[in-house]
Amino acid sequence: MGVIMSEAPMIGKDILGRPIRDYSKIPWWGVPREEIPWYPRIDYERCIGCGLCFLTCSGRNVYDWDFEKNRPIVARPYNCMVGCNTCANLCPRDAIIFPSIAELRKWRDKAQAVAKARKKIEELKEKVRKEGGSQ
Repeated sequence: MGVIMSEAPMIGKDILGRPIRDYSKIPWWGVPREEIPWYPRIDYERCIGCGLCFLTCSGRNVYDWDFEKNRPIVARPYNCMVGCNTCANLCPRDAIIFPSIAELRKWRDKAQAVAKARKKIEELKEKVRKEGGSQ
């Protein structure tokens, strides 16, 4: 299921001083993260070195920056949140490539993520009901 940011061990800080955590050992809906090939690949022929990917991926710190070549490096691929492709959506040159939506759905189904998510929502609903509040 989802991971609280502090559950992943901190392994350093990036050039901007942002904490870098290692999410690679935390399963995604019960599937070992390193089994799921969901992470960005960069087409350096298209990349213009704008830095949006590096600067935008602040919570997971998938990227480092190569200042000599002025381009991003996928330094921690398994830190990428399965299903996230924000960096690719923002890339002005479509230089960031992810697996297909069919591949993503294959892993969603293998992990039984929908059923697990529904169960978790029901548990939360019951918790809120017992506490007498709502979210």
